[in-house]
Amino acid sequence: MCSVALLFIPTFGNAQPVPVEVMGGNRYGLVNMVYSRNLASGTRFGFFHMNTITFDYNEKARNSFILQDLATFEIVNHLKVAGGLAYSVAGLSPTAGLQFSLAGKKTYFLLAPRVNFEQEVSCDIMTILQYKPALSEKVNLYTRFQMLNLFDQSGNIKSYQWFRLGLEVKGIQFGMAVNLDEYGPDPSIETDWGIFIRKEIL
Repeated sequence: MCSVALLFIPTFGNAQPVPVEVMGGNRYGLVNMVYSRNLASGTRFGFFHMNTITFDYNEKARNSFILQDLATFEIVNHLKVAGGLAYSVAGLSPTAGLQFSLAGKKTYFLLAPRVNFEQEVSCDIMTILQYKPALSEKVNLYTRFQMLNLFDQSGNIKSYQWFRLGLEVKGIQFGMAVNLDEYGPDPSIETDWGIFIRKEIL
């Protein structure tokens, strides 16, 4: 499996926050967490972990999870090579790729192409765009768009688009959530809407 992931993750030197999000929708809920950190101050070596768990209220067969554990090495500023394991309902797969990241005061960006070494090659492209402008001294607007396209030579396997719109108060983000999901080579859109709460834990 080869994959491309675009992720907005805030970085503040070695004290990188760990964003954890919980969403409750009308069809299913999900928990998403990202951990990315250098192994020590001044080193180019680091560790990246990401997990996403979804739980369907009515169809347990649609419950899913994916966990990634990757060792990273920074080649040049903002660009790392990564390798490790990805684990999902499909099983355990060795994986390797690149991570390109940029961090600003209001926006965050990570591009991570990845190859998973399985019997049949597949690819995914995940994109997250996050923007947090200040509305007042204590309140920020919080917006995020996340998109995944997972496919192989036969076409689409699974795709989704996540939309988040809310506020950030005292480091906690919360608001409205809409997820659009597509399954299979000739997919139709399934909608899950609800609320989310997210916290960046240092």
